[in-house]
Amino acid sequence: MTYQKLSLTFAAIATALLLIAGAHPGLAQGISGAFAFNGSGSCIQVTPPATFDSSFRPTAGPVDFSSYNSLGYRIFNSDGTGTAVTLLGVNTYVPVPPDSATAATSSASSWEVTSHFTYTINPSTKIITISLKPNSYLQTFLSGPRTGQTVTQDVLSSYGYLMGNGDTLLLVSKGTEVETKTYSNSDVRKEVCSRSSTGYRLP
Repeated sequence: MTYQKLSLTFAAIATALLLIAGAHPGLAQGISGAFAFNGSGSCIQVTPPATFDSSFRPTAGPVDFSSYNSLGYRIFNSDGTGTAVTLLGVNTYVPVPPDSATAATSSASSWEVTSHFTYTINPSTKIITISLKPNSYLQTFLSGPRTGQTVTQDVLSSYGYLMGNGDTLLLVSKGTEVETKTYSNSDVRKEVCSRSSTGYRLP
């Protein structure tokens, strides 16, 4: 239900963008090409058995807040599949409330990610829906307290839209969903994130 409402909202935004641009990109059944992107986002994270309720509020603490910036590329195949590579991401973690932060509970780190995805395009609105391919997400920490550890993730979804002549790709989180991250040292974390990125078609 939440996704349906958000889809309608996103469709309205896309329609407004079409009016501003004068025309929408002429997409076929799929996109073919690579896009370099820079993005940013933030997450709130808890440790199971804590999770998030139906209003996406943590059911128990402690709660951590993180924000990040990233750079990488996405490759779209015309068959509805693709690959995403984050060449470098940098983020900070602080506990909530911030005034409880200490040297032991706050940190910064850098990382890289590879994953595969599937996507569909709404033929009327041209909205692109991107979904993580199961068991394909692999994040590797390059610096920080988890240096050398790897992480897998169960879900990661976004809405996208091609602007202008199809050379600029805008992406935003597909609504609100609970993601589960599993670390190579057996730690598990639940999180809810907000992400956005802008991609530019590579020659």
